[in-house]
Amino acid sequence: MSKKLILLLLLSFPISEALIAQSSIEIYGYAQSSYLLYNNKYDPYPPQGEQNYTYHNMGINQLNLFFNKDFGDNFSSFINLEFINNYSSDKGFGSFNLQEAYIKWDYRDFLKVKFGMIIPQFNSLFEIYNRTPLLPYIIRPKLYDATTGNLVDIFDILPQKALIQIYGVVPIESANIEYALFAGNPPNKFLSSPDNDILPGYVPYGQSGEKFFCYGGRIGLKYGNLKAGVSGNIDVDNRQNFIKNYSGDVVNLGNMDRYRLGADIYLSMGKFEFSSEFLITATDVPTDIQDSLNTWNASEPYFIGKSFDKKFFYATLQYNYDEKLFIYVMYDYLNDKLDPYYFGLDGYYGAHIGGGYYINDSIILKFQYNKNFARYDTGENFIPKRDYSENIYAFGASVTF
Repeated sequence: MSKKLILLLLLSFPISEALIAQSSIEIYGYAQSSYLLYNNKYDPYPPQGEQNYTYHNMGINQLNLFFNKDFGDNFSSFINLEFINNYSSDKGFGSFNLQEAYIKWDYRDFLKVKFGMIIPQFNSLFEIYNRTPLLPYIIRPKLYDATTGNLVDIFDILPQKALIQIYGVVPIESANIEYALFAGNPPNKFLSSPDNDILPGYVPYGQSGEKFFCYGGRIGLKYGNLKAGVSGNIDVDNRQNFIKNYSGDVVNLGNMDRYRLGADIYLSMGKFEFSSEFLITATDVPTDIQDSLNTWNASEPYFIGKSFDKKFFYATLQYNYDEKLFIYVMYDYLNDKLDPYYFGLDGYYGAHIGGGYYINDSIILKFQYNKNFARYDTGENFIPKRDYSENIYAFGASVTF
């Protein structure tokens, strides 16, 4: 045997050993593809600059790739990579995110700890909103549909990601008390980036330039087929670069304390399942800033709202015909009162009907019809207020791989 071959075998041995050591990494993922047909209508006709549209779309709504590793001694790690809307870096559409990356310590059922980048426990759907095969929907309740990220900043309405979370389940007779406490960075608007360079020369891009944290948690009860909880969160709303009119003029309104309160419930009875959530977000607005909002809103009611408050609600009733076939109806509502250009005067709400069929444990065929509504004050002299509606027909499949 030549010296070169011996050297090659010796060099490859630690590499092979390392690969064997890493073979216990669990790699899996979820993907959802769909066909969507959309049309909208303004009543009696579109305002200036708008029109009634019809379009269709096909592709991958969302794909999540997961990596899980068990280190022993109750320690493990988890990574979640997320791809949205036919992501392509060279084409410039869709998005790619590092959604989660953390180390977990499972001491006991009553005490577990996550540390890293974490989607925190807040209401019941937030932690699993990107696990599409676990959900009956193609188009999720409005607060959780990540495919509309360029239209609605849902992560300005939901709590930001946590850096640490302490949680667990405490049994009390025939019930379980669930709890979670989390803390993390301030909202994304306080993180430094090329478009938001905070403390130049001091703070790297992607890191916080503020001294405060965000806090929150959830307390819940699980009893038989009933699961319910209440969630809360405190953070700070960054309005240092507030756009006050359609022309794009910017004013510094500073930072304001913000509070979130949520509630969730799930109940199963026979072949029926009911799930619902509620969320309100309130910002502590000084009197002088509120006066300015009122003035700007009076001038451009179609573009600027007069409140920073937000509200979300959804309720779904699902009927499981058998182990493979299910149907559901859903009502959902979302309103960011600062953004009447998108949410209108009363919020953006809709009625949905959908269903699905399990081909096998890995593939679910789905269909969904949405009828959404809103009402807009365009500020025009003739018919300033208009009703708006849209129809969305969707067919798709969720896959576990």
